[in-house]
Amino acid sequence: LLGSLSYIAQGTRPDIAYAVSALSQFNSCYTRIHWACAKRILRYFKGTIDHGLTFTRRGRALTGYVDADWGNCHLDRRSYTGTVFLLADAAISWEVRKQRTVALSSTEAEYVALSEAAREAIHLSGFLREVGLASFAKVSLHNDNQSAGKLAINPMFHSRSKHIDIKYHFIRQALTENKIELSYTPTEEVIADVLTKAVPGAKHHFCKDGIGIKVIHVSRARI
Repeated sequence: LLGSLSYIAQGTRPDIAYAVSALSQFNSCYTRIHWACAKRILRYFKGTIDHGLTFTRRGRALTGYVDADWGNCHLDRRSYTGTVFLLADAAISWEVRKQRTVALSSTEAEYVALSEAAREAIHLSGFLREVGLASFAKVSLHNDNQSAGKLAINPMFHSRSKHIDIKYHFIRQALTENKIELSYTPTEEVIADVLTKAVPGAKHHFCKDGIGIKVIHVSRARI
């Protein structure tokens, strides 16, 4: 069941990506609670069977949203990273990933998430230019942690960043080369929240709509 749900989450339904990722940790040691959660996802699908990614002719700029939930996993206290990139008003790339290291603060967790998102942003922008689908100078990354943004912009090492792995400072190079730009967005407007944690119904609907998952009206031809 989780394999099928994972296939759907990776292909067309980012709104269930976090739930599937969280459940997959118990694939070999699940309990009745985990089975009930999996069935709840199926019921959610039944209620949104007519929903899907809907692209428009607008929104030609590639835009990314990044979020991290610090210490989300109660098993190893690692944080979750959630990234989603929009083009034509809908998601073309998204990812839910547990960070490889334990972050010592929410700022560090968000900083690591920004660095991972920067790599994906550069890859996507290069691919889109190559196929002639978009032309833009740099990708805008939105996040809700001002401290992480300031840490990325400030090239000086200090006590808050000296322990962070060198590879995560890649974002500073991307900013210096003007390949990306950081934009602060209030937490309530960050649509990547749905990729890092369980959110209330209203926020879930907001994120789902922002990602581009909407009701698809399919006209059936008479035979």
